[in-house]
Amino acid sequence: MLPGLYLSAFFVSLIELVMFYEKRLGKNSQNRLILFIACFIANYGCAFQSFAIIVNEAICGMQIYFIGNTLTFVFLFFVIADICTVKLHRYVERCLFGVAFIIMALVAVCAHYDLFFKKVEIGHFAGAAYVIKEYGVLYFLYPLFILANTIASIFVILTTRKKGKKVSKKTVLYLLGILLITDITTIISLITNYPFEIYPFINILLLAALLVIFKHAGMYDMTENLVNVFSQRLEYGYITFDRKKRFLGCNRFAQKVLPQLKEAEIDEYLNTKDCQYYSVILDWIDDWVDGDEKELKITNGDITAMSTIRYIRNDNRNIGYLVEMRDVTSHQKYLENLEGNRHYLELEVEEKSNKIVHIQDSIITGIASMVESRDNSTGDHIRRTSEGVRIFVEQIKKHKDYDYLGESFCINVTKAAPMHDLGKIAVHDAVLQKPGKFIPEEYEAMKIHTTKGAEIVANVLREVEDKQFKQISINVAHYHHEKWDGSGYPKGLKGEEIPIEARIMAFADVFDALVTKRCYKEAYDYDTAFEIMQKEFGSHFDPDLGRIFLECKDALVEMYRLDALLNKN
Repeated sequence: MLPGLYLSAFFVSLIELVMFYEKRLGKNSQNRLILFIACFIANYGCAFQSFAIIVNEAICGMQIYFIGNTLTFVFLFFVIADICTVKLHRYVERCLFGVAFIIMALVAVCAHYDLFFKKVEIGHFAGAAYVIKEYGVLYFLYPLFILANTIASIFVILTTRKKGKKVSKKTVLYLLGILLITDITTIISLITNYPFEIYPFINILLLAALLVIFKHAGMYDMTENLVNVFSQRLEYGYITFDRKKRFLGCNRFAQKVLPQLKEAEIDEYLNTKDCQYYSVILDWIDDWVDGDEKELKITNGDITAMSTIRYIRNDNRNIGYLVEMRDVTSHQKYLENLEGNRHYLELEVEEKSNKIVHIQDSIITGIASMVESRDNSTGDHIRRTSEGVRIFVEQIKKHKDYDYLGESFCINVTKAAPMHDLGKIAVHDAVLQKPGKFIPEEYEAMKIHTTKGAEIVANVLREVEDKQFKQISINVAHYHHEKWDGSGYPKGLKGEEIPIEARIMAFADVFDALVTKRCYKEAYDYDTAFEIMQKEFGSHFDPDLGRIFLECKDALVEMYRLDALLNKN
């Protein structure tokens, strides 16, 4: 009977692994995938052991089980740290792997050396084979490893909650429950030495609980990204809810309009007794239909905001609501003092036009910022290169040879600059976040960000009426790594075959890479950076534009020094 139960546990863990992969719950964390595989391996070893006939088969199953279980504890700690948004030091990770390797090595040679087990025999219980073990002098490493791992996990969870990081209380309780059940099971198993192995079934519960946690954690991560991106616009406020209208978060402007939001609990329903507008907003969400342009006015003291609703989507599914507040205080006061309909109509037209521009800019900056947050090496690369393009374009405008570009071109190329690296969203984390230089295979994988970037920009701007801006943005993303001599990528364009907006972007992109510190190099001083680039005029860069770029030296150096001073403070 027991072999059938262990075999069932093995197949259930396989189903949970498939569910995890199909739902793409580990797309942002390889630790999650390895954790599920480790549990699967442990359950396989236990099932294998239960069908053993001779002692060597039972020992083999036990070894597979121990290896899987040891890795489970390692990657469970890594996953908990990921969920709690705690960045582990590399030495901590290496230490865990080192101890785990020692334990697995001792288990692997247990049939030949008595360091981990002095004596190993086969026994049978309820039709299942199991290993009768007499512990050796180094066996204490295993329970000590589990205990230290559990204490560290609990410390991470409690520290995260104490510091006020945005982690749901429900998620914390799930994590603590998993650790508590695992520890109690371990203690019972060590004390009683009972032949019935319960760990496979605990692993099933562990994987089921993690599936729930990952589903919720994915929503919280997305919401946090939305809040971080859109909170850059001081005149906009955002409140997010899940599909059941439970509060997920808000930015500072929303708290300024509705101060009661500062006390609202994440993952809980808003208490309508705390604020009169809570019930108004929740009823408004109930009555709202996708595409409805109706706005809600909220006035609190001297602040007036107009609010709209949007869906929060993930994989083309509606998973929540975003209430967007727009500061119209000054407009409201102006309207109150207007005499006649003419001024009112003019203001309304201006407001709607500004709204379209704000939405467009928010989308562009938002997407670029989320992509930037995945790349550990860029830092404020997007902001600096955009300002560098602006300075360069202003200098180009002073040269009559480039009068044909026009004022709209200069404005559009500056607006397009933040989108030049959007394609990095298609590059795997293992490549994008590598702390060092790329090997050839990784470099080829990184190069796809130009082609993918052009596709993404074209899709994002498909409804934009300004065709010039759309084409400039696509060209900047697609061709900013082309070189004047034709040795660049992705198309190997040469000379003036390269769109001028991409040639302009290349100067700002390379200069920023030279004068900022990266994980694979130190920053060059400004003089050296300009000398390096000047040597590339006619090979990497357009030589005519290069001479104009040299004229920007003082303005660029001043901009970078001011940026460094602001970041330092």
